[in-house]
Amino acid sequence: MIPLGQQELLRQRLQSDLSSRVRIDYFTQRPSPIYVAGREECALCADGQTLLEEIASLSDRIWLSVHDFEEERAQAGALGVDKLPATVIRGGSNRALRFFGLPSGSVFPALSETLIDAGRVGVALQPETVKQLRKLKSTIQVQVLVSPACGYSPALAHIAFKLGLQSARLAVDVVEAGEFPALVRRHGVSVTPTTIVGDALVLPGSLDEPTLLRHVLSVAEGRPVSAAALKTGAATALPPPAPALARARRARPGAAA
Repeated sequence: MIPLGQQELLRQRLQSDLSSRVRIDYFTQRPSPIYVAGREECALCADGQTLLEEIASLSDRIWLSVHDFEEERAQAGALGVDKLPATVIRGGSNRALRFFGLPSGSVFPALSETLIDAGRVGVALQPETVKQLRKLKSTIQVQVLVSPACGYSPALAHIAFKLGLQSARLAVDVVEAGEFPALVRRHGVSVTPTTIVGDALVLPGSLDEPTLLRHVLSVAEGRPVSAAALKTGAATALPPPAPALARARRARPGAAA
């Protein structure tokens, strides 16, 4: 799935920058041989597995484990997996970072950089961010909804993942919005990126590191957020949902969906 030239560039980055082992747990769903009422097939699960197998082949410091969601629900639950396909990245700190969907198009580099971050000692964050994160006393969920054709999604996804690597109090999910229409409808998402903090505060548009952190702390401390504070940056309109098989055909790293 990854073009050969891009594979070689990624191989070089992993060789030079991955200083410790990184574990990837991939949760998939096998196609059912018979029709099961109410069961939704995972059209992109096979593509996701192929993509991760290609990434894992580029470095002996990446350990990939593939899990059948139906057979390993306990482990899925322990890692916070409730949607498919799901990629869970853990580095030396053993903090789980979750990506739901297929990381294609513009989103693929954010996943690649997060793999490298997870295999490093220390996270590249502003000193004030590290200091402020220590104020978190309870776990806060941060969901960043992204799309492969959005040029603003990768930066915010990467920032959120770095915060998750730094603090065990942050449960960070990056979600490919087009693959999970129920979540999009639930929160009224119309653009990407959109950030959902604590399942309550919905922030459409791009955010920088200090702004995202400020909103996380506001939710954690129960402080009200003014309308002016909700003004965020640039965004891309979320296109109408495409059929799953159509998304599977065109979902490739570096290619817009």
